Amino acid sequence: MKEQIVITIGRSFGSNGREIGERLADALGIDFYDRNLIDMAARKSGLDRAVVGNADEKLLGRFVELTASLDLIQENPNEKIYRAQAEVIRSIVKRGESCVIVGRGADYVLRNRHEVLKVFIYAPLDCRIRTVMERYNFKREEAEKVIRHMDKTRRNYYEYFTDRNWDQKEGKDLLIDSSEFGIQGAVDLIKSAAECKLKRDWDV
Repeated sequence: MKEQIVITIGRSFGSNGREIGERLADALGIDFYDRNLIDMAARKSGLDRAVVGNADEKLLGRFVELTASLDLIQENPNEKIYRAQAEVIRSIVKRGESCVIVGRGADYVLRNRHEVLKVFIYAPLDCRIRTVMERYNFKREEAEKVIRHMDKTRRNYYEYFTDRNWDQKEGKDLLIDSSEFGIQGAVDLIKSAAECKLKRDWDV
């Protein structure tokens, strides 16, 4: 794409959101960012890569530590990691790069950028259970437990830093049920939406 377009993808666990994002980036010939942001954020924050990775889209167990005198609040590692990831995401966009970014609250970080298409991928629980069972060779009970845990983890992370609902329409341009359209169908829908967004006259 000649003009810059940035597509952020939030996703419920087991909805194939990551695969959709990868295929979309490949189809558009643009970069794909997901867990590679961990290394970039680790370098930016100066924190150990393992620490950043463990906090990836989730909150570390202890938010705030107080000194014995309660006079000072030590820097919250969650805030530092989130800020580092946000700065990396903004720097990618500011240098004019088109890309697909999965997760990391990117839709909120880039909420005021007109070249950003904000997408959320979801699917009914039963469909996601089947997907996770096949992907990880889990039993049904195991798959459902993992899905509920991952959705809760992502929801807590997103809502803690954005004060918005993770899987609701607020702040989203496009919500897609991947069980209705399939992976390729979802890719095609997002591509069409991106093309429409690029044609919009932002000076009006």
